[in-house]
Amino acid sequence: MQAFFENLEALFFALAFGSVVFGLLARLLGVQRTWPFFLLAALWLVLGLLLRLE
Repeated sequence: MQAFFENLEALFFALAFGSVVFGLLARLLGVQRTWPFFLLAALWLVLGLLLRLE
């Protein structure tokens, strides 16, 4: 469990990257509403940056 909490910011960055990739793929496939994926990616990125600053 300690290793999980030590690498929590890496998890958030990976989730942000995955959300961006998923949003881009959805957009390429013709989905009109992809903004939630990018909003979620921004949220994961902010959480990762906040944990890195602490």
